Amino acid sequence: MADGNNDGSSLVRLLSGDGFSFVISKKAADMSPTLKNMLEMTRGGTDVAFSEALSSQIQLPEIRGKVLERVCQYLIYKYRYSDEGASDRVPDFEFDVEMSLELLMAADYLDC
Repeated sequence: MADGNNDGSSLVRLLSGDGFSFVISKKAADMSPTLKNMLEMTRGGTDVAFSEALSSQIQLPEIRGKVLERVCQYLIYKYRYSDEGASDRVPDFEFDVEMSLELLMAADYLDC
């Protein structure tokens, strides 16, 4: 688990509403502006942080584990291909149509 310094090489644990836990790099989690804000150790030059930043653990009670797993995969995908731009080298990110509404709601909340 992260040591609290948030140097970009640390890990973040995301917890779903139904008890599943996913560990991803902070760099991947930072692809979501919502998660990035929760994990910041300073705000406006002062050392004020959410408890999530101190523990490197974020509870997302409204998101089911199956959906959160896909969100984590997308954050990693987004981080991996963020420097590729709109080139042909970026593969499509596929997902199940049955999950569309829940993914849309999670993406809206996480701003990703």
